[in-house]
Amino acid sequence: MTVAYLKEMPSTPSIPSCTSGMRSVAARLLGAGTGTRPLSFVGSNGVGGRSASGSCHAGQSRALVNYDDDRGTYIIFNIADSLFIRDLNYRRPVKRICFSDMKPLCHAFDSEAKDGHDLIVGFLSGEVYSMSLRQQLKEPGPEPIALQHFFNTNSRCTGVAWVPGHEGFFVVSNADGNLFVYDKSKDVNTDWTFPTVEDQSEMKISYAKSSKSNPVARWHICQGAINAISFSPDGTYLATIGRDGYLRVFDFAKEQLIFGGKSYFGALLCCSWSTDGKYLLSGGEDDLVQVWSMHDRKMVAWGEGHKSWVSAVAFDSYWSPPKPYERKQNSMHRFASPKSDEAEEDPIYSFASPKSDETKENTNIMYRFASIGQDAQLLLWDLTKDELNVSLTHASSCSESSSSGSCSASSSSGSSSTEDRDKEFPLGFLHPSPRLQEVPKLSPEVAHLVGVEPLFTLEFTSESVITVCRRGRITTRPREEIDNETETDQQHPGSSKLVIGNGTGNYSNPSRGCSLVCSKTI
Repeated sequence: MTVAYLKEMPSTPSIPSCTSGMRSVAARLLGAGTGTRPLSFVGSNGVGGRSASGSCHAGQSRALVNYDDDRGTYIIFNIADSLFIRDLNYRRPVKRICFSDMKPLCHAFDSEAKDGHDLIVGFLSGEVYSMSLRQQLKEPGPEPIALQHFFNTNSRCTGVAWVPGHEGFFVVSNADGNLFVYDKSKDVNTDWTFPTVEDQSEMKISYAKSSKSNPVARWHICQGAINAISFSPDGTYLATIGRDGYLRVFDFAKEQLIFGGKSYFGALLCCSWSTDGKYLLSGGEDDLVQVWSMHDRKMVAWGEGHKSWVSAVAFDSYWSPPKPYERKQNSMHRFASPKSDEAEEDPIYSFASPKSDETKENTNIMYRFASIGQDAQLLLWDLTKDELNVSLTHASSCSESSSSGSCSASSSSGSSSTEDRDKEFPLGFLHPSPRLQEVPKLSPEVAHLVGVEPLFTLEFTSESVITVCRRGRITTRPREEIDNETETDQQHPGSSKLVIGNGTGNYSNPSRGCSLVCSKTI
């Protein structure tokens, strides 16, 4: 599922006036929404995933609102051989694009595409198409129009992503462990063959025979499928998640592996970047959420709370640490966004004295993120300064004879710390799974049980949280309703629909949660 935000077209139709770029797995493609209420958890991954909806009839293309102004926030999702486009504010899809016998699997939107082709779609056959989302919305029929076809191998597409800051470039990952780099400006009908990969376990980059060919390069990354890809917000780094259980982070322009790390068990399934590009989330078949540091080139924290595979993770890209002395009156609204100008007028905000323990707790929080799993849970997490400081000063290995499991901390300067890191973890180093007791453990702040079906897709807008379950049901949950349910939990514990951390580090069992009634479900 992809969330696309279309702004008003400029007077010159050839160049859109959008200012929000593609963000992916993380890089973010989310619509900013139209509301101004202070809200909380936000984030998204720019790589489309498996998602569906069962409420649209075949051939339906009736628009519910007027789309001639080329503005709005849309949800894009696939079912069988069709791609559906739904206005975020309406229950039913406004457009169906039918590809006959071809099955779309993944898609990505770029609001800064200057040639109008802002939507790319990857298929089960390995083929890739680009198109204009605006043109598809204006076309009354279900047939796609003005498509540009890009050739690919016969291996199914597992992810597509635009390269932030590089106009016209995008990448496509495949189930055979290959990743292809495309340039929209180059010919799609020239010879694009690449040498045979002899060693499937070896990473190798090959280039097209001609400078006019498309794709321009092939990256063979791993043996087995690439499950997810995600660009850092500035487009410098590319993260890949493999069936082999490894996270790999590359310097995209230099075509260089920076570092990698392995899961504790099974494959990794998802990843997402923080908005500043300093941290990376991953999750998979070990039921854990891992936090990776770009500075340290290793895992710096792990989170336990899911009872099954972690399907999607996302940082809250709209949240920022609160200002000094700014806090909420109570913990029930701790997930509301502190960035809104309306916060000072909202009665749930107030100013605390410098000695307030709650103020210290709030200002200690550096990042917020969310995860969903096949246990049907939506978990909300905080990453604090204390946990990051422990990670930064943590020794590379703990003394096995220490009963407390504590490690000696180093107080070296920044330069010597960098030198030590480069010496201990050189570029291209693939980490084995660290011992759990050597890495700080996180616990979820909120555990929200969304129905009974496994969840596979998580997207956030500024006003809502969107999840998709295995049956294809899309659930849009307004942020204020989450806060309201939290208030109910504190006032009437027996009727709780949210499981909330008590601030002591001992969190309630997430399995105690129950399904919430959602305002928009299709």
